[in-house]
Amino acid sequence: MIKKLLRLVMALVLIGIVAHPTESYIRSYVTGALGLPITWNLGNPDTAIVSNRRVTYSPSSAGSDDLPFNEVETALAASFQAWEDIPTSLIAFARGPNLSVTPGSSNGVLEVYWLENGTTTGDGINLAGALAVSRLTTYTSGPRTGEIIDASLVFNGSQFKWANDGRADAADIREVATHEIGHLIGISHSPVGGSTMFPRSGLGRIQSRTLASDDSIAASVAYPATGFLTSTGVLRGSVRDSGGAPIFGAHISVVNGSGIVIAGGLTLADGNYLIAGLPAGSYTVYAEPLDAASGTYFSRSDLPSSFSTVSVDFHTTPDFALSIGAGGTTTRDFTVTRGTPALDGYLITDSTGLSLFNVPNAIPQGQKNVSIGVAGPGLPTSGSPISFSGPGITVLRTYFRTSSNGLRVVLADVDISPTAPLGSRNIIINNGSQRTIMTGGIEIISGSSSSPGLTVVSSANFAAPVAAESIVSAFGQNLASSTIVATSNPLPTSLGGISVRTRDVAGNERLAPLFFVSPGQINYQIAPGILVGQATVSVTSGSSTLRSGSLTVAPVAPGLYSADATGKGLASAVVLRVRANGTQSFESAITYQAGKPVAIPIDLGPSTDQVFLILFGTGIRFRSALPLATVGGVGCQVTFAGPQGSFTGLDQVNIRLDRSLAGRGAVNITMSVDGKAANMVTAVMK
Repeated sequence: MIKKLLRLVMALVLIGIVAHPTESYIRSYVTGALGLPITWNLGNPDTAIVSNRRVTYSPSSAGSDDLPFNEVETALAASFQAWEDIPTSLIAFARGPNLSVTPGSSNGVLEVYWLENGTTTGDGINLAGALAVSRLTTYTSGPRTGEIIDASLVFNGSQFKWANDGRADAADIREVATHEIGHLIGISHSPVGGSTMFPRSGLGRIQSRTLASDDSIAASVAYPATGFLTSTGVLRGSVRDSGGAPIFGAHISVVNGSGIVIAGGLTLADGNYLIAGLPAGSYTVYAEPLDAASGTYFSRSDLPSSFSTVSVDFHTTPDFALSIGAGGTTTRDFTVTRGTPALDGYLITDSTGLSLFNVPNAIPQGQKNVSIGVAGPGLPTSGSPISFSGPGITVLRTYFRTSSNGLRVVLADVDISPTAPLGSRNIIINNGSQRTIMTGGIEIISGSSSSPGLTVVSSANFAAPVAAESIVSAFGQNLASSTIVATSNPLPTSLGGISVRTRDVAGNERLAPLFFVSPGQINYQIAPGILVGQATVSVTSGSSTLRSGSLTVAPVAPGLYSADATGKGLASAVVLRVRANGTQSFESAITYQAGKPVAIPIDLGPSTDQVFLILFGTGIRFRSALPLATVGGVGCQVTFAGPQGSFTGLDQVNIRLDRSLAGRGAVNITMSVDGKAANMVTAVMK
């Protein structure tokens, strides 16, 4: 499944003569002949929006239709604070008065508001399909060239729902606001996946709330704190082909010894680049083309118009080692091979390998058997072509498939070490002498991240592993916006837009039959056809993967249901009595008083009666032999163990009760299936 996530947009409103950019760090530029990055002049008293070296913003008191205004205020304040907290940058903000009138352009106020009706602002900016748009007004000539003098930030409330808790069906205010504030201070989109300024987000995503190294360096170069430029170094050079012709728009990526992408920059029309603000240390660097126009990860369409003629007809270079010294300049020139690359990466799989997105994949430390893959033209179809920058990522297996639109997909199941260095890593695909790199294609996040994974256990005893075709419970956070219970048979594979996908060890994918979904728990059946072995599972809503995890599917994993749904105490069971004349009748083994289960003592009756205790469980049906059972320590014959027949995933076990149990009172019931013990439950004998 291919999911193309939402682009984040910036509009530049320019005054006067335009100028070409002269610096290659990926910033916003005045376009035209002179060329200067766009910044606020924090010391200019003539700029109404700047006071006491702080950029003042004013939110509309109307806020968002989806949230109380105080929650909107809190989210916006946190987003501005994220940029202000960069210790090596002087950028700072102040909260101005709330707006109570319809915002307008170039009015000396940095307006922040939601457009709830329609998709065109009063000053003519089109938001259709965009989560938000930031508008900047700058000088393009004279002594103040490149200086921002007015701005606004407008959120699309007409087409999108908004929230501040990462829920699956809404865009996150902090996620989007933090990105757009980067534009408001003059930073353009970054090709480094995992950075806040990467140009796409999606519903339920919160990763961009936190700034990456690339973001912090960009803000520090634009608004350097005292000592920043003298304590860091500069990397500069050129990218040219073998004939000496300059390459415009080559991306230079700087990677540290832990495989983390620290920063990047683009070559200008003369083939030269300059990346400032790099911490002193040892790095590897490479030059790569942006995606072709048809690409979806990062292409020329994600950059300002001054980059509209970038070159993409050259091959990615090898890695080169270099050192950066504090206050110094290091030069690295690249000579590239001209020609259309034989392969390219357009999309990245989610952490189950089930869906493809044009955004990086965030994976917590310590995750096991996580699927990571890349889709694109010309990717290899055999071998072991996929690797990752830095330590702490172990490739378990590699496999291949074709996407629904014909793109080749290379996938690897990997283990992430609990101590893997945090940050944006590269996914590297080799094909012969060429390679393509998804720069920052995965982000290793803290294992204690606020975006936890998914835990899947048996719904009967809440233990792992789980069995093929068994009923399971998945636990996590923000799995659904409400509780919805299935009312149809066969069970649906979507409830309230929520689905559960499982991929087994052979790469087979299935949608799970769902019993119910809720914010913290989903009950579903391991879909028929999922093979025994390691598997990955993801909870999805539309284009978003809400949570993902791994599980082991076993042939059997016996679990018995209890009357109070805890997996302990009184068994969820009925009694079958077979009289001497062959008549059969069912009797209750439990009743409920004030909502709590109470045992009904089981009467064995005359010696001519056969009495069976019928237990209900899951994870039993694929047994190789009948289970072994004891009741009150007495071995009892199991006459049947298999599917219950009318309820999806439910198994039934019939136990003939030994007559020596008469008068025993409360008894423990134990059972093992193919050597695997079930949870113990109880009953009461009369």
